[in-house]
Amino acid sequence: TPKLKTTKWGTIEVDEELRTSVERIWAGGDIVRGDSTVILAMGDGRKAALSIDKYLSGTDRTWKFGVKS
Repeated sequence: TPKLKTTKWGTIEVDEELRTSVERIWAGGDIVRGDSTVILAMGDGRKAALSIDKYLSGTDRTWKFGVKS
């Protein structure tokens, strides 16, 4: 899409909450970072999910993720 801003390396430009230049579109992983690890892509997915929740709910909730031992 012509409205979607990209970097000089051809990756999608996002802000700190992984929002793109197109409203209601988030991006993460290799399309933002270039070739990277699955771990970083999973982290981007989590961060984008929190940002989307904030956008849709209008609240800034802090979720604590963890594993019970």
